[in-house]
Amino acid sequence: MKKRSRALGMLALLIFTTGCWDQDSLRDARLANASAYDLTPEGMLKQTLEIVDDSQSNQGKSTNEIHSSTGNSVRQSTDKIRAKVTGDIRFFKYGIILYGESVARKDLYSFLDVLYREPDYPTSHVKIAVVDGLAGDILEQQSISSLLIGEFITKKIRSLENICVFPEMTLETLLPPMLDPGQDFALPYLAKEGEDIIARGIALFHGQKFTGNLSTKQGPLYVLMTGKWKKTATFVKKVHPGPASDVQNFITYQAITQSVKRHLAVKVQRDGQIDVNLNLKLPVNVVEYARDHLQDKTNVQRLNGQLSEIMTQDAEKIIRTLQKSGCDAFGIGRQLIAHHPAVWKSVDWNKEYPNVRFHTQVTVDIVGNGILN
Repeated sequence: MKKRSRALGMLALLIFTTGCWDQDSLRDARLANASAYDLTPEGMLKQTLEIVDDSQSNQGKSTNEIHSSTGNSVRQSTDKIRAKVTGDIRFFKYGIILYGESVARKDLYSFLDVLYREPDYPTSHVKIAVVDGLAGDILEQQSISSLLIGEFITKKIRSLENICVFPEMTLETLLPPMLDPGQDFALPYLAKEGEDIIARGIALFHGQKFTGNLSTKQGPLYVLMTGKWKKTATFVKKVHPGPASDVQNFITYQAITQSVKRHLAVKVQRDGQIDVNLNLKLPVNVVEYARDHLQDKTNVQRLNGQLSEIMTQDAEKIIRTLQKSGCDAFGIGRQLIAHHPAVWKSVDWNKEYPNVRFHTQVTVDIVGNGILN
């Protein structure tokens, strides 16, 4: 009888229990899918937000609003936008953050600090990119075709990551290299040309400042050199003399990424000189070669040697750009910290990194040419 009374009492308590005391209702929340940050001529921070209304998403009629405000900090500019709209602003976990070049050339962490400190701000899937010019201008476009602007940019970045034009990066994975004295990072670099949003290349950072960039053509090889590639990487190279207008002078090939081999070794010589060996073995499939003749082994060997030489020269150009920008994207400093701590403590890495000697070799091996094998 006592057990039955106790059970009835607990059941009564459950009926009157409404849930956790700190439950956070999303009924009145406004979803921010994309945010952009620029500096005004007066040095104020201008934040632009895309706020999405998903109330009619089941009918395929999602709409968005673009709001902006200035402030002395990220939080202040966000609060000013909150004062303009109805409901609270929440940030989408698959959203995008854009930083205009004026912001990126400052200490980028200063504009990210509040996002890492805010417990409700998503980080694991949020994409981040640098914009050539004003980032807010991109969001002002509101939509491209049938996609709202934030969704369009996110999908564009993810698709270009898959083909190794952009390095894969999220707000969460950005933090470790940003705070690591022995490792720099790179971000997608976008631009607005008329009504189009294009890939400008890859933005290189030294410490926490934007210092240089690579082109979109250099992107796939750079990503392979970092050792963090995704699905595929495509290259187009001129292998015959003659006009660039003649398609027969070019070959197009894709790296077989699951078989790519990368080797990086850092050596410190007795005189203190730092040498880095960076080698790539690149098996590829030919996807377009108008002159054909790939059944001829002699011709394939000639192309392997020619492409290896071209790709090695391309890799050397990438390294020169990295060193000129001070961007230690391969983490050579991190290797010194881990394996040569005494050397690391004795050098000024900002001054020493441009003097590091890189010895690079890219070996291309044609292993397939489609159904014409």
